[in-house]
Amino acid sequence: MKYLAIVIVLALGAGSAANAETPKDVGPEVINLKMGVMQLAFKHRKHQQAQNSECFHCHKPDKWKIDKWSKEVAHELCISCHDLNDKGPVECKGCHAK
Repeated sequence: MKYLAIVIVLALGAGSAANAETPKDVGPEVINLKMGVMQLAFKHRKHQQAQNSECFHCHKPDKWKIDKWSKEVAHELCISCHDLNDKGPVECKGCHAK
């Protein structure tokens, strides 16, 4: 019985932590990401749904913008996640038009 109480407390705590890190304003459906003259229509809502609205995968909980957005940050965040989940583009032509 003691172990059941511990499991319930841990489960409730984990759910609360996940909910605390999801903003009330879920942001736009599409975000136009810019790097110099290049622009990418990022399907923000689609990515939120794929991540079960667990925003911390890409964002710091206290800041809902990605710090110092750059080619390096994009490649680290996007390609590593696409590669890990075996879903989404991982090669240049997948995101960048010539």
